[in-house]
Amino acid sequence: MVHIRSTIFGALALASWAAANVIPNPPNLVVKRADTWGGSVSLGPTKSTIVKAVTTIIPGPAPPTQNGVLFLWPGMSNGTGDLIQATLESWPSNSWCGAAAGQWCVRASVFGWFGQLDGSSAPVSGSDQVRIEYALQSDQNTWLQTVTNAVTGAVLSTYSSASGPYMRGYGTGTECNDNCSGTIAAQSYINTVITLASADTTFGGTIAVAGGATYSGLTSSEGGKVWSISSINIPAMTSAPQQTTTTKTTTTSSRAATTTTSKATTTSTTTKTTTKASTTSSGSCSAAQYAQCGGSGFSGCTVCASPYTCKYQNDWYSQCL
Repeated sequence: MVHIRSTIFGALALASWAAANVIPNPPNLVVKRADTWGGSVSLGPTKSTIVKAVTTIIPGPAPPTQNGVLFLWPGMSNGTGDLIQATLESWPSNSWCGAAAGQWCVRASVFGWFGQLDGSSAPVSGSDQVRIEYALQSDQNTWLQTVTNAVTGAVLSTYSSASGPYMRGYGTGTECNDNCSGTIAAQSYINTVITLASADTTFGGTIAVAGGATYSGLTSSEGGKVWSISSINIPAMTSAPQQTTTTKTTTTSSRAATTTTSKATTTSTTTKTTTKASTTSSGSCSAAQYAQCGGSGFSGCTVCASPYTCKYQNDWYSQCL
């Protein structure tokens, strides 16, 4: 996007207005959400930083009818709070992007202290191969997201944001808001490749899974600078989604605010890297690095695992950093 500054100020103004008014829930407006999660696979934090990430998702059909809002995304997060995430979305009506029943709306986006900023949107079907690429540009500050149909090459969405060279975690998200209708089919990610600024031979050891997700073909090249995963498989939500628990960092989105933009050039969780809270037998819990730990309507863990602390981002979101 060309006019990042004016877009951010517009999002802030909308968030201030929404806090003082009762508003409906279309995809263009700030909304308060209580999230639950499906399966996920994540990596990080790396000792280096991520400079490029690419994957292709085959989402399976969206629920024919939707209660609440359902998001699928791969995302990256940084220490300053930005979550780079292109999202496949299922709303009670997806007519806003031209989708029919059983299709998803896809758009590239970024979440941060400014809320959620999105580029243009497009409909995709369950059998489509949706290629999502995040690339740090030569200025070492701007991230360009490019979403295409991997078979036809058609551009579905783009988004550009000044999120800085700080991305350290990467993962998938299956995010269910407002008691949503869960996924009805498994999703698969193929040909995931993550490129680091410098070699980190320990990065592969940070991989974690949750919610029945699996992966295969984790390899590295260039001395640990490039990491590849042949396939990631996320199971369907066969019943009402439950809060996922894990003792390792996973990725999670925080689309606490959604704002569309009319800019022609641009349009995820991510990823903000999200982490599921770990629980103990006594019922107490602590949230892992990058996990949400507070915000309006949030009912999860508010205590971060050592050595992380809960940092305020905005009225809707605080994060363990």
